[in-house]
Amino acid sequence: HHAFSGWKCERCDLTNNLWLNLTDGSILCGRRYYDGSGGNNHALDYYSETKYPLAVKLGTITPGGADVYSYEEDSMVMDPKLSEHLSHFGINMMIMSKTDKTMTELQIDANIKLGEWSVIQESGHELKLVYGPGYTGLQNLGNSCYMNSVMQVLFALPEFKERYYDTAVDTFKRQTGDPTKDFNTQMSVIP
Repeated sequence: HHAFSGWKCERCDLTNNLWLNLTDGSILCGRRYYDGSGGNNHALDYYSETKYPLAVKLGTITPGGADVYSYEEDSMVMDPKLSEHLSHFGINMMIMSKTDKTMTELQIDANIKLGEWSVIQESGHELKLVYGPGYTGLQNLGNSCYMNSVMQVLFALPEFKERYYDTAVDTFKRQTGDPTKDFNTQMSVIP
């Protein structure tokens, strides 16, 4: 549990999609999305005024991390000192649990809602259901469709499939270090 209640945007009444500015601890709402959902852009306005670049999405903080956004870079970033930065504002990330959707989850929701899902699924066509090894696709995270299609092409090549798919079990058995930093292991978990 340990979800903090009572947080709200300092400039409006919103109590979800809130971002804690890591420079001064201001709590402001996120962007308004094209469909009218989201926030009122107050965190973005605040960056325009102050140039304080980093904010963490409240509700995504868990012992494993959180969504941290850099307005300066206009992208999600990793904050290696997140625990230290949060504790400065009295937040112990080790006891926090997720209460809000991450940006990745919101992106997947938006893709499905906008009908990209029905286009991908070829809605209205009589399709033969195909699933199982070699047929499972990758979840699109908004802009990862290009990477997904490249991976599908690569794994359609017999030599590539033989190298990373057919020998996956052996690759896992040989794995000794950190699997997240081993290229062969990561390639073998994709298909």
